Amino acid sequence: MRTADATPPRTDRRRLGEAFAVLGSAASNPDEARRRVGRIALAAETGPERAHIARMRAMAGADQWPDRHLLVTALDTETGEQQVFDRASGAPLPRAVAASTAFPGVCPPITVNGRRYMDGSLRSATNAALAAAEAHTVVTIEPDPESIRAFGPDLNDRTAWEPAYRAGLRQTTDAAD
Repeated sequence: MRTADATPPRTDRRRLGEAFAVLGSAASNPDEARRRVGRIALAAETGPERAHIARMRAMAGADQWPDRHLLVTALDTETGEQQVFDRASGAPLPRAVAASTAFPGVCPPITVNGRRYMDGSLRSATNAALAAAEAHTVVTIEPDPESIRAFGPDLNDRTAWEPAYRAGLRQTTDAAD
């Protein structure tokens, strides 16, 4: 994948491990766990925001929000609260996508409108409740065997990101048909 910023991504394995430890014990107080993980994300040494934004811009292949309704979720690193970005949010699309994929210890939190955000999957892997509020039918698509092969065994392997993204696009197109 070619980006305007060739800064290589860095995984802070110690902070990643801390984040997983907190998430693993989050059942009793998930709100506080998300705030703790936000502090871990801010302390992690994962490289500059601009590099992750450039990677997500290249992967998404777009700088502008689409004409159709699109919701992108992230979590505020300070409060742990969910933020839903859309074309009216004032967030540039690549920045919103980068925030939504900024997993603590793997990618830096992303600044949007003066706040720092991390991966929205820390609250919900599917965010199906957002779809349910707007639709009568919610369909959840899980990775098929070809997509799982594209992911590979190491989710931190950045060379697998683009093939996994392409496999996901193929799978959603197949599911839509």
